[in-house]
Amino acid sequence: MTKSVSQRRLARAFVELAASPVADPADPTGLLRALAEHGTELFDDCAAIVLYFPDGRGPAQVAGTDESLMELAREAVAWDEGPGTEARSTGTPVPDTDLSGDRARRDWPRYARRARELGYGRAAAVPLHVGADTPGALVLLGPGGTALPAELLELGQSLTDVVGWTLDRERRLAESRALADQLGQALTSRIVIEQAKGTLAASLSISVDEAFHLLRSHARSRRRRLTDVAQDVVDRRLRLSTEE
Repeated sequence: MTKSVSQRRLARAFVELAASPVADPADPTGLLRALAEHGTELFDDCAAIVLYFPDGRGPAQVAGTDESLMELAREAVAWDEGPGTEARSTGTPVPDTDLSGDRARRDWPRYARRARELGYGRAAAVPLHVGADTPGALVLLGPGGTALPAELLELGQSLTDVVGWTLDRERRLAESRALADQLGQALTSRIVIEQAKGTLAASLSISVDEAFHLLRSHARSRRRRLTDVAQDVVDRRLRLSTEE
């Protein structure tokens, strides 16, 4: 593994991650794949795998450039083992770990054995924070000749943080759009109800309050939405009387 990464490669990775479009915050497949691809490219002989739980539970989304390692990540979720699972559950980085050592054999027995079979001897992970949540992690796997350097984990965390900020931004935008839609619907409903109240008050020579009670009584007795009843009154599809 090289000791340094060119500024140009780093800049391109950060810019592309920050600019990656996220059509749906619950399914950021392209962004996760970009993180795994940049991680694998920048870390040379290490492999990078991304683990992500859209709703905080499951099923997990896995992104990477090696199908065998992606399958290992899915198995790790089922086993509740491995550095990615640990980083996500604790919200803290999992430092460089020898997959032949006591710690890996004790805490990740199936994961460590399978990773060694795939030719990897060391593993680490950094958490993926999205706002106050930790729905995933970036897992780094090395050949095992030497320890994964601290600088590598710091870079991995920085790249992962960019993805976390992007996901948090998109989630907040989606929430804002949903709230705006709700407010718009509420305003539209209110306008229709006010129009219906005015129509009934004028046609039946009653007060606006009496018109509202008439609308509400009709809606309740027929188990209909008040807005739907009001729209029918406004559109002249429904004629109410004070004898209802």
